[in-house]
Amino acid sequence: MSSLHHLRRFVYRQLHPEGWERRGLSPTNWFIINAIWLSILFGVMATEPTFATALGGGLLLIDYLILIIFATEYVGRLATVGLNPRYRGAGGLVRYALKPASVADLIVLAPLFLAPTSAWLLLFRLLRILRLLRLATMPNVQRAIAEFGEAFLAKRYELVFTVSLGLILILVSSTTLYLIERDIQPDVFGSIPRAIWWSVITFTTVGYGDSVPATSLGRFFAGFFAIAGLGLVAMLTGVIASSLSDAAQKHSENSDDD
Repeated sequence: MSSLHHLRRFVYRQLHPEGWERRGLSPTNWFIINAIWLSILFGVMATEPTFATALGGGLLLIDYLILIIFATEYVGRLATVGLNPRYRGAGGLVRYALKPASVADLIVLAPLFLAPTSAWLLLFRLLRILRLLRLATMPNVQRAIAEFGEAFLAKRYELVFTVSLGLILILVSSTTLYLIERDIQPDVFGSIPRAIWWSVITFTTVGYGDSVPATSLGRFFAGFFAIAGLGLVAMLTGVIASSLSDAAQKHSENSDDD
């Protein structure tokens, strides 16, 4: 075999999780994952004027360095994906390039073709979070996603019932407060959609305080619905915790069988 073929095989094993024959991820993929998180952190910190001023011209240099790393990885993936039987030939290359994760990678590289002073640079820095789609293609992550999906699917009826009960409670509470408070606070409870905002904030225990019943009757029902909302949140949390616990136990049993 030619040295070029050996190099291509090496790059394929390093960049494509399915090509890595050992357990876990290749060192290159671990490097890319850390680079993704660092690039997201950098994009967030770049919005802070103090940080941007301290770096000065180095800000753009670091930005391009990150993009060059991602561009090299992107080209390497496209150049070696044909070693996977599923993506052989021109058609396979196109199918791989149109995958959501690949499209996200290409979008992130857009600043390489923009002027350094472009107003779009900030947006594309923040869009680096799209690169997290690449993590979803990792085998271990795919297994975890599948297990989560199976867990929620097993409890789908309980989840549907709990969510339906929550929607009913929100509708009943907002309608009640609308009937009681609409004449006193028309700007807050003058319609059921406006009252729904209060219900959602109350049931989620956020409590902004921008919508508060003024009458004694309204406060009585508000207290009742707030307690009911706590019970609903506890019910939903219990269903989710139970589904994840069952999934973890099933995974443990399967591992023991293996």
